[in-house]
Amino acid sequence: MASLPPVVVGNTSKLNPDVKKLPSPSVPFEKKNYSTKESDRAFASLSLEFREALSLIGGGDRKIESSSYVPLLQECIDTNSVSGVESIHGHIVKTGFCQELFLMTFLVNTYAKCGMMGSARRVFDSLPKRNVVTWTSLMSGYVYNSRPESAISVFKEMLDIGGYPTNYTLGIVLNACSSLCDIELGKQIHGYIVKYDIEYDASIGNALCSLYSKCRSLDMAINAFQRIEEKNVISWTAVISACGENGNSAMGLNVFVQMLAEGVLPNEVTLTSVLSICCTMQALDVGTQVHSLSIKIGCGSDLAVTNSIMYLYLKNGCISEAKKLFDGITTISLVTWNAMIAGHAEMTSLAEDGLSAYFYGIEALKIFQRLNRSGLRPDLYTFSSVLTVCSSLVALEQGEQVHAQTLKTGFLSDVVVGTALVNMYNKCGSINRASKAFVEMSTRTLISWTSMITAFAQHGLSQQALQL
Repeated sequence: MASLPPVVVGNTSKLNPDVKKLPSPSVPFEKKNYSTKESDRAFASLSLEFREALSLIGGGDRKIESSSYVPLLQECIDTNSVSGVESIHGHIVKTGFCQELFLMTFLVNTYAKCGMMGSARRVFDSLPKRNVVTWTSLMSGYVYNSRPESAISVFKEMLDIGGYPTNYTLGIVLNACSSLCDIELGKQIHGYIVKYDIEYDASIGNALCSLYSKCRSLDMAINAFQRIEEKNVISWTAVISACGENGNSAMGLNVFVQMLAEGVLPNEVTLTSVLSICCTMQALDVGTQVHSLSIKIGCGSDLAVTNSIMYLYLKNGCISEAKKLFDGITTISLVTWNAMIAGHAEMTSLAEDGLSAYFYGIEALKIFQRLNRSGLRPDLYTFSSVLTVCSSLVALEQGEQVHAQTLKTGFLSDVVVGTALVNMYNKCGSINRASKAFVEMSTRTLISWTSMITAFAQHGLSQQALQL
């Protein structure tokens, strides 16, 4: 591919104002992961001003406004404090603001973002009247908490009573359809959108594009994209991702070039999508240009972008460039460790000679040892990659050590790890251990069954293979 179009960083006339902080096209808002203990500690450590404000609201002769509670509820969202929102809810009841629709809608939203959908629904049901924002907050909460079926059920409830959804409401429902990969329901919602002539809206078009991409209908995703009148960075990113996810990487790169030519700057999500396409196509020349572009527009230090660039270099054999990026990261996340290990694992499998395979494999095992010493806990992706390395190196002893670690950390029951163990023991000539690992798997996929049948066949145990 020819070089990318020149990019003028100051040309932001066609950018969404919040281009640097745009969320993923398929997710309404980012979910923070806090444990219950962390949540309790968060509430216990809330500022003195927070607790004083709560005690002062409703005290004395001063007239107060319901909006006084909003920053306190937002603090609970920011710290995921279930205890905090429950205390504030009680205070709202005490001060008689339960009929204030704006405040109660914000309370529904707060409970939802703290993972308390039962409480959110009870507050919703207690309201004598609701508006579209209240309905949408409940739907959004269900999508946020991975309950898309419930979101769709609430949407139907709203329609049954004559409620009229906003564009944002329809976007939430389309996200729910996308989560369920329910293209038929998505098409029904699309029909509703066409009826009211709002396909041109960017938020609607973006959600439709993501839905059809998730449901493997690239043509419809592109059609939804083309109908958007004012495309923003999310719109372009959605269609680029759709191309990459549906096996048309070349089109994805062409769309990216068109996006730059239109004067729209990519964000971090766009860059990671394009770099993923570069990995698939092994387009190192384009990938290096994207790397330079990421630095030019201020995204070079983003961890997701760095991980993607690093993996691209590894996949193309540019070990020194990848190592330079890796060593330059101050706080290495598990995703970064996994990218380095997976990249070396793939190079081990693809190496054309035994010496190169040995070099890449040993390096992957060294990185895994460094990860263990770092204090971070490996996950199923880590173990899968390391077991693949052990398989390629026919390193039975190291594979057994990893097996013991998966047992200790609770990942042995995972089907991906179990299948990797079957393959590793088979490659290392231990068919009995492979069979034992297969039997101990709590769930099995077609891939795991195929791995075990192949193992039996390769060891001349055709009868056992047929019995499976």
